Amino acid sequence: MRDELRERFFTPFVLPVTIIGIMLVVGISLARILLTVSEYGAAFIALLAAGYILAMAFVVEARTRITARALGIALAIGLIGLIGAGAVAAAAGMRPLEEEHSGEGGGEAAGGGEGGASNEPVFVAIDIAYESAPSELPVGDVDLTLENTGQIEHNVVLEERGDELILEAQGGETDEATVTFDETGELTYYCSVPGHREAGMEGTLTVSEGAEVGGGSGDGSEAASEGGAGAEGSEAASDGASEG
Repeated sequence: MRDELRERFFTPFVLPVTIIGIMLVVGISLARILLTVSEYGAAFIALLAAGYILAMAFVVEARTRITARALGIALAIGLIGLIGAGAVAAAAGMRPLEEEHSGEGGGEAAGGGEGGASNEPVFVAIDIAYESAPSELPVGDVDLTLENTGQIEHNVVLEERGDELILEAQGGETDEATVTFDETGELTYYCSVPGHREAGMEGTLTVSEGAEVGGGSGDGSEAASEGGAGAEGSEAASDGASEG
């Protein structure tokens, strides 16, 4: 009866589910560890994990008479260590991945951060932070944009408005929406993707009556073209006076 139960239930159902569950736990724990340590540390740990798997495969292949108990103990030690390290890494939180991209587009980051000269209604998200965001918005309808320059999904959620999701974009994509602000006051925005707010992906902005948005490249280009037109007019006037 026991052999029949094993063949009909345990082997085709319980065993595959258990193996898949163990693989998921191992994968999540390893991912947590790799996202917590530095870039070089992540590469070293990945090599260690691969070496451990290869060593276990070599032992099983070389010693055909190895007992199931010894093999189980070796696997248990590796699993317990990996899961424990993953739990510690999860408690420590993810490393600030934007530091790894600091060399890319550094000039834009220097000029486009919060509190800059312009107050464009644009949220710029990278892995894993808001590189820039509006500090002040006016009352009424505002056209907002989320530029996701990172590799993973990001969004913008307003906490005081019932955790309202207003913008969402996958890695390398952009999302736009018109949002109506009926009341003045301070609003907290954050990214609701698990782990992102805990890593510091949040901020505040103020909604006020006299707030102005924009002042970016579009206005500057228009002013420049107007200035150019004025300069051409002055030059033409000067030429006409000299001819006269």
